[in-house]
Amino acid sequence: MHITSYSSHRGNSFAQAMNIKISKIARRMLAVPLLLAISVTAMGQEPDLVAISDEPLLGPFKLWEIERITDDVYAFRYSFYRNIFIVTDDGVIATDPLSVEAGQILSEEISKITDQPVKYVAYTHSHWDHASGAQPFKDQGAQIVAHERCAENFIENPNPNVVTPDITYSDRYEIKLGGKALEMFYFGPSHDNCLVGMVIKPDNLLFLADVANPPTGWMMFYNPAVSEDRVWNMVRFFDGYQGVIDEYGIETVIGGHMTGSFDPETGRPTIIRGTMGSASVVAERRAFWNSIIEATKAEIAAGTPPAEVPDKLVTEGAFADQIVGYDPDKMRIFLQRITTYVQTGE
Repeated sequence: MHITSYSSHRGNSFAQAMNIKISKIARRMLAVPLLLAISVTAMGQEPDLVAISDEPLLGPFKLWEIERITDDVYAFRYSFYRNIFIVTDDGVIATDPLSVEAGQILSEEISKITDQPVKYVAYTHSHWDHASGAQPFKDQGAQIVAHERCAENFIENPNPNVVTPDITYSDRYEIKLGGKALEMFYFGPSHDNCLVGMVIKPDNLLFLADVANPPTGWMMFYNPAVSEDRVWNMVRFFDGYQGVIDEYGIETVIGGHMTGSFDPETGRPTIIRGTMGSASVVAERRAFWNSIIEATKAEIAAGTPPAEVPDKLVTEGAFADQIVGYDPDKMRIFLQRITTYVQTGE
């Protein structure tokens, strides 16, 4: 099968939430990064699929599916989450198993694609909704790879569904197998204190979970309190990945989630089926963080009392025309968090 291209579109705001029947499994998901209560339609050409679930998820989407990205690189979507895996003649490199249920399905489906065992499972970060479910791969003899701070997190805050890592590293690590490689880079705390991006070689694709998702970096947060994000390092974090993109000449990012956008024909909010987008999403997300932080600093420097900064910026419509899915109530909460950072450095 061959890679399928997907078109994406931006708009100024998402419609108000609509009543939609959501499957029991979708309701169980604890960290869906998109508004579930939006109209869902498929946009553009249907992707080439290696395998797809019979069980419905939401609208036209099934519970899970596997796409073939290149000859040896695949994306596995389970519910609204996504990982990637690489098939080689010497074994398979897998990433975030996502959950106990997803990990089992992924293990079974990989065995239908290749008779090679999974040799490595690499975690992008320590959040349970990405790192759970690796036991089927561990049972095959796979080694679990994660940043050293993730390993510490699993000790301090254990979860029986998370298999602890066999291999840890500090700043950079590369898994090489069968002429392919998965290289991980750590640029400090971000959405987690141990989150890393992954470069797939030689295909030159960047896989990012949670921090930036195609097609745009100017997407409104699903959780505007950003309680998981280390605001003080977000700009530097994206500077690090922009450096990787520039050094390697990376043009494409694979996102760890499905993403919302707008149907070009109806103008209604939709969920994009496609897996990939332009690497410009990294620069856009950096601009998102930096612009809002600098605007908050400017208001305080101009004498606006910190407690009044969020209301003032929202009332003035700051960034309303730039942020996809802009919601004034969410923006006010987000600006409260940014104002706290500007005052305290944390």
